[in-house]
Amino acid sequence: MKRIFTLGLFIFLTGFLVDSFGQGEHLATESQTHIFWQADRKLSEDDFQYDGTQDEKIVNYCDEFDLYTVASVGLFAVLDVPKKKRKRGELLEKVYFAPAFDKTTSFILSHDTLGVEKQEVIFDIFELSARTARQQLHHLQDSISGYGIISMMFKSIEAKAIEMRTTLVDSYTQDVYINKSVGAYNEWRIKIDKLLLDTKEYATKPEDCFRFIKKEPIDDRYIIAKTVVGNLFE
Repeated sequence: MKRIFTLGLFIFLTGFLVDSFGQGEHLATESQTHIFWQADRKLSEDDFQYDGTQDEKIVNYCDEFDLYTVASVGLFAVLDVPKKKRKRGELLEKVYFAPAFDKTTSFILSHDTLGVEKQEVIFDIFELSARTARQQLHHLQDSISGYGIISMMFKSIEAKAIEMRTTLVDSYTQDVYINKSVGAYNEWRIKIDKLLLDTKEYATKPEDCFRFIKKEPIDDRYIIAKTVVGNLFE
């Protein structure tokens, strides 16, 4: 299956985030460069800040597929562990996932409200992958209590979530952008909304977003894990 240009912009975000601290009890969920997924924060045309009109390759490709709005989205993931080794066990590992939209590399070539809404579905699919990973890690911790299991399985479960996400994004791209199936966007919107509702207890929280805006553990008892076990499913 030929992948559309949209997929070329889906990246695992490792870019620099500008510090942005919330006021009072409100944690920041957006930086100058990134919008982190939150249920009440929908994308708008103004969020797509890259000027794609100046890139001939982008213009030609978008003309070929009749695609004029492209979101650059990805998933931040990090494992924090207790700073003091003697506390490991009393304190468990903390894993953070946060889907993010990159304003600086997302573009819109012309007024396209529906195009933004179609890209929102893809952003929501990335949120579903984060929820899937959280759900699996939660179930794992419940079934095998104790310190260490999360550290061991973090990357493996993340890989499974990525696999699920890739399958959904590919199918969505095929139906909506390549085949342009009648009613496909509405069908997918309903499907993803149901999946979001079914997994709402594992939704990305403000603290998940703020962990990546702050760029360091938000709990001063923790440090970022220096080593992480790779994907055990490979």
